[in-house]
Amino acid sequence: MEILNKLKLSRRHALKGIVSGVGVSLWLPVLDVMCNDSGTAFAQGTALPTTFGIFYWGNGVHTEDWTPSGTGDGDAWALTRNITSFKDLKGDMTLVTGMQMMDGGFKGHGWGVVYVLAGGDGTACTTIADISKSPYGGLPETAQGTQWQPTLDQVVATALYKNEPYKSLETGILKYTGLNMGTASLNLAHTGANKPLAPERDPSALFNKLFKTGAPVGTGSGGSGGGMPTDVSGKLRKSVLDAVLADAKRLQMTVGSSDSQRIDAHMESIRSLENRIAAMSGGSTSGSGGAGGGGGGSTTGCTPPTAPTDKAANLDLTKVTNTSHAMNQMIAAALSCNMTRVYSHLWSGARDDNHYPTAPVNIDTEHHTLTHNNDSASQAKASVMEQYIMSQYADLAQTLKSTKIGSSTLLDQTIIYGISEQGENPHDHNMRNYHIVLMGHAGGKIKGNRHIRLPGTRKVTELMLTLQQVMGMNVTTFGSWDKTSKTVPEILT
Repeated sequence: MEILNKLKLSRRHALKGIVSGVGVSLWLPVLDVMCNDSGTAFAQGTALPTTFGIFYWGNGVHTEDWTPSGTGDGDAWALTRNITSFKDLKGDMTLVTGMQMMDGGFKGHGWGVVYVLAGGDGTACTTIADISKSPYGGLPETAQGTQWQPTLDQVVATALYKNEPYKSLETGILKYTGLNMGTASLNLAHTGANKPLAPERDPSALFNKLFKTGAPVGTGSGGSGGGMPTDVSGKLRKSVLDAVLADAKRLQMTVGSSDSQRIDAHMESIRSLENRIAAMSGGSTSGSGGAGGGGGGSTTGCTPPTAPTDKAANLDLTKVTNTSHAMNQMIAAALSCNMTRVYSHLWSGARDDNHYPTAPVNIDTEHHTLTHNNDSASQAKASVMEQYIMSQYADLAQTLKSTKIGSSTLLDQTIIYGISEQGENPHDHNMRNYHIVLMGHAGGKIKGNRHIRLPGTRKVTELMLTLQQVMGMNVTTFGSWDKTSKTVPEILT
């Protein structure tokens, strides 16, 4: 009875265990016993956590393959070629097109990433020509480039962070190749000038961080995460799941059948993910499955994959896809266990030069180069690259939609700001007609299944301000380039 009372008062719970004298912990997802009878809030009345994410990709979009002919809700608009991967997620998508950066004139990738992620560099500007007044105005596409203001994810994280184990989670996929634009090309999240939060691109390292090392000491429920070190002279090879199995079984004896099944499913999914990552890196694991599947198994551990070289990162697109899917699963696991409320996912950096050799056409040319070759063959190849990137964004959204929290899903409880640094047809470098893919419902505040076409007088900073308000922040203005007090009520329910 004591454990049930604790669970009803808890927003998170960790299974505990010991391996060779070292404490380990595994965070559990939100269970029914933690919620009210309808599953719409925690038992003590606190709302289920609403989370905020960013999915970022470099080099913009080709609008002829993106822009729906219709606007409005439901059947009033249809998915276009480059976003067909969202066919099962259209009801969760809000596509915003038409907005621009200041007067929409010519400017490069470095300035675009400063704008769409941080709302400018701190100098008040209303036209692109005004940027020259800034002491940083000439730096974004040089090695001195950075985010001189906190990025949107960190603005939200600072406002929302309470006692979650992690203030924010930063992940990435492709190692950046391209022009050196300082910290802004290599990283998404920044807390300020030259203060990036590096994305974790290694699935093995992220797995160890979330499910072996555990929560940082002194944070989260109970004040100590315990956690198993990633490596202790190579001696600790037993899976964290085996270590916490006894605690899981004790907990299952006190909760209802649905929660017991959820504990099993959670542990099985973590086991599957551990095995997948090991297989990707050439290792292997074995052991007991979920909590109810018996114990006694062991694993050989998870060997980190070989660090990719600049181009080789994409020579095997199957490996890239597998890495992407594993990362998406771990983001979902971190959110479902209430380990963080803010996450950012850097698919590729601004002005990215990566390769995507893939069917139906052989593409072994830099992404950025293709966007600037103003011929139909190059543009078609760049469009195929965009389709692939969006398929991976859709996989993240689908993974969140498949993960239950209370009576809803993680996708119901989140909003993802999907953005690139360039506006329409990136070979022109005109900062207008941004195509922004929002995914999720932010706890019911955003309806979804909507395409909103806004005029160029409307600025991306207006949307960034709106997203902060959607997350419950008491803010009335945002940005230094296009500083605004206007919002975008058109996206709301």
